Amino acid sequence: MNVCFEITTEPGWSLEARIEHICLEQSVELPRDTVPADIQDTIVGQPLTVDGNRVWIGFHNGSIGGEITQFLNVLFGNISLLDGIRIVDIDWETLPPDLFGGPTFGMAGMRRLLDAPTRALSCTALKPMGTSAPELGRMAYEFAKGGIDLIKDDHGLADQPWAPFQERLEACAEGVARANRDTGYKSLYVPHITGPGEVTERRFEAAREAGAGAVMVCPHLTAPDVQHRLARRSDALPILAHPAFSGGLVRPGHGFSRPVLYGALWRALAADFAIYPNTGGRFTYSLDDCLAINAACRAPMKGWPASIPTPGGGMQRASIPQWLKTYGADTCFLIGGSLYQHPGGIRAAAAEIRTLLESASA
Repeated sequence: MNVCFEITTEPGWSLEARIEHICLEQSVELPRDTVPADIQDTIVGQPLTVDGNRVWIGFHNGSIGGEITQFLNVLFGNISLLDGIRIVDIDWETLPPDLFGGPTFGMAGMRRLLDAPTRALSCTALKPMGTSAPELGRMAYEFAKGGIDLIKDDHGLADQPWAPFQERLEACAEGVARANRDTGYKSLYVPHITGPGEVTERRFEAAREAGAGAVMVCPHLTAPDVQHRLARRSDALPILAHPAFSGGLVRPGHGFSRPVLYGALWRALAADFAIYPNTGGRFTYSLDDCLAINAACRAPMKGWPASIPTPGGGMQRASIPQWLKTYGADTCFLIGGSLYQHPGGIRAAAAEIRTLLESASA
């Protein structure tokens, strides 16, 4: 596999020394003079091209061992402990062809599921933490009755005593199904299923049985390969990937560029929807960041379906026309608190968003 690193040299390190360090640390973890010549020529990372402070390094695909966990280890294992190293590109064509599967549904599949052939999609979050399961079910009904496409749990909802997972799942799935019967819409309830170990998969199965239309996973709270495994099931549901706990991986000068993590890597890991912080909201992402994430979600990539960029984190209902012009219709707009602030209530807010998106695509 070939990976492009952006290197910020520190005192006492030259660019050449840092490149050598990455090549050895991410492969054999020994000084070069202790490594047999045949292993140096094959297993040790090999610098390919250097352009300023960016270097492409090739690693032997045998090092990956056919496992996503080991791919991540070779990609950014020990060097994640160092400062000044950032992954800015991955040549996905150089990876083993069967390592990743990409999204199961993607943009085209979700358009079919939601009967939304051309318009942008909408999403909201059930909140706040502390709300009872019956009340969350009522809210899910109201959002779906107004026509929001995806009504997801807030990522802070897990299995707390005031709204246990199973009770919340059943109440919200029933509420959305009832609203769909009333309206003829195809809104989906999206439970948050992230949990310890095998709990995530058990919650997926419960969600499927309860009639949930999709699931939300925080891949950096559970494990990225768990998300991928869920997408490869014969009874797969669409997956919304949430960025909780990922911020340390995308800080300036270290980790991953935001388009590589939230766009390309999450897409490889089968995210149908990539939730990321929109510019101008509660977080500090720039417009260039957001546009680049969108591009990574949609660009041709190993023949996989496009992930759906899902900007959120302070999206305002009044600004949707502006963002629709900026990001285009192949986007899902995640609107939370702004809908709760509508003077007519959440159903009226949802209906406004539905009308706006349908009118824009007419």
